[in-house]
Amino acid sequence: MPDALIVADGDVPSRATIDRLIGPDGRRNLFVIAADGGALKAGALGLRPNVVVGDADSLTDADVDRLRADGVEVLTFPSAKDESDTELAVREALRRGAERLVIVGAFGGRRFEHALANVLLLTLPELRGHDACLADGASVLRVLFGGERLEITGEVGDNVSLLPLTEEAAGVTTDGLSYALTGATLRQGPARGLSNELSGARASVSLDAGRLAVIHTRREMETR
Repeated sequence: MPDALIVADGDVPSRATIDRLIGPDGRRNLFVIAADGGALKAGALGLRPNVVVGDADSLTDADVDRLRADGVEVLTFPSAKDESDTELAVREALRRGAERLVIVGAFGGRRFEHALANVLLLTLPELRGHDACLADGASVLRVLFGGERLEITGEVGDNVSLLPLTEEAAGVTTDGLSYALTGATLRQGPARGLSNELSGARASVSLDAGRLAVIHTRREMETR
């Protein structure tokens, strides 16, 4: 299972946006995992989940029965658990061998801490070496671990923000951004890495040590 689409219970982008994020190759092998109420969000987009995981607090008994009758595997967990429903979905994707994980519905909703927790999910050690991102349509967020390099494709003027997820992100080097960094150290707190821009159609970011959130926002899709 090379590609997994995880649908969480936040604000989900349009089906056309999801199809663009996944790409034609991904759509041919796509495995859809819904995190609890994300099953309803997926259904509204015409996506049938392969698996639903969570404590079912956002689903009615009738929803669960309907999903199971439609052949969807529903894995329920106690409400008193250590993991969020989205974390359970990520771990289920990894357990099934996903190499690429696209997570939508990770932002928005009524509680900001869920969005922040979803960002921090990408720092799970188990995700190192995988292509994992959170996407809301305009923006795609990935996390770089020390020793990794990320290629970015977009258009001139797209925003690229670099935010450390450890006390220091050391050895940050960029190519193809308007404000270049060479072996720089970004520290938590100061906003030095915020709102850089693509100077061409391609750019790269590499990191020597620490963890770094890389957020690419397409200017033509940006909402203010």
